[in-house]
Amino acid sequence: MLGTIRPKIDAAADLSAPGPFDRTRPRVFVAVAVVFATNLGSLGAARGQAWASEPGLVGFLLLLVAPATLLFLLPWRPALAAVLSVAATVTFLLLGYPWGPVFLGPVAVLAGIMLSGDARRARLIAWSGAALLAGGVSAVASLIAPRVEQALTDEPRPPHSEWGPGHGPGWNADDGGWLLSPGSLVAAAAWLAVVLLIASGARDRITRRVAARAAARATAAERERTAVASERLRIARELHDVLAHSLSAINVQAGVGLHLLEKNPGQAREALSNIRDTSKDALAEVRTVLGIVREGTSPSARGTLPDDGVTIGASIGPGGEARLPMGLGDAAPLTPTWDLTGLHALAGQARAEGLDVTVELAASVSGLPDHVVGIVHRVVQESLTNVRRHAPSARRVTLRVTRHDGVEVVVADDGVPTGGPVEPGYGLLGMRERVEGAGGTLTAGPRGDGAGWEVRARLPVPEGWPRASTGSTTEAPASTPPSDRTETGDTA
Repeated sequence: MLGTIRPKIDAAADLSAPGPFDRTRPRVFVAVAVVFATNLGSLGAARGQAWASEPGLVGFLLLLVAPATLLFLLPWRPALAAVLSVAATVTFLLLGYPWGPVFLGPVAVLAGIMLSGDARRARLIAWSGAALLAGGVSAVASLIAPRVEQALTDEPRPPHSEWGPGHGPGWNADDGGWLLSPGSLVAAAAWLAVVLLIASGARDRITRRVAARAAARATAAERERTAVASERLRIARELHDVLAHSLSAINVQAGVGLHLLEKNPGQAREALSNIRDTSKDALAEVRTVLGIVREGTSPSARGTLPDDGVTIGASIGPGGEARLPMGLGDAAPLTPTWDLTGLHALAGQARAEGLDVTVELAASVSGLPDHVVGIVHRVVQESLTNVRRHAPSARRVTLRVTRHDGVEVVVADDGVPTGGPVEPGYGLLGMRERVEGAGGTLTAGPRGDGAGWEVRARLPVPEGWPRASTGSTTEAPASTPPSDRTETGDTA
């Protein structure tokens, strides 16, 4: 049936969802239209039905019952509204008033019931009311037909004689008696069923549309929550990588400075200078990260270092894009960007703390996408931080970046972890999230060829990205003292 046809959509229809007639405005509009149509129509119908009388005050009051129930009883008392509208219609017909327009009232009420309240309950009450209306009208027709025929023919009829068109004089198309015939009653019942089926189909369509909109709102809200959570996670990773690396370096340099303060004031001064430079760089990077995620271009979105007055931070442009300060570019990504030369700075900081760091950069890694370079930078940064924190006995660190089908980053040291088994912390978790988020893999654990720890990350390179010319990987000589060493090899 029309009322049970359901198009294939993702959102399931909620049968308890409100219908259009749960709102007052549609009911007022339909009620006013029914009042004018039934009253004016009944006056006109009385002139075409010789056996009917024009409605008087009682008739007009009965015609107002259906609009009143539609307006005041829906959707709270649908069953009572159906019964009252059918009862008023049957009474109107029994009093000898004209047939036809009077049926607009109960039909509008039944359709209104179908379009309001709970859908399942509305269907049950509307179809029950339709059966009640059909039965009541048929009963009235059988009761008044002999009287109508007698009025049309002025001849008395036996109590059980046949009635209707074709069974006596006076039943013709001009006197309106055909409205009481069985064929007309069946046709009227069929039209009533069609109206209710259309109303039921409309209710189903509206319900599914409301459910689809609710599902879309829920999906949008979930996407927003996911985006907020992802952004918080991204900011947490950025701040952790900056602070953990810098504070670890500061901690080591502070220990060196305290140890050498009296024995070697020159090296102690150098350690303090490294602390100043490291903290300044960390502050600048933190401000850049926070400036990128802040909204607006007010001065509060930027910061000024007190020692030299350099403004650092990022603002949001008119189009919503992040903008770097100090003329560093028109637009900035959502995370700080580097090139592979930043790995030399990380290695230099580690050497200043006494580590013998070898950097091997294959020529084929030049020209990598920015997001891949950023992940490589963070993996190396966090790996060197973990060497300082968890393997103080380490003396040599090998940093290797190569490219085959993708990019492979290896950071290996010769130290022994302290404090028992290493539990994955925020740093390792952040590295794994970055690498796996880019479609790569990360492994971290003891080296298979001897003492030490190795972090190995493999990152895919977007298809179609230009491959640089391959070249040999060069390692700095092991005999070079850590303080004087320079890395060799092709760098980006």
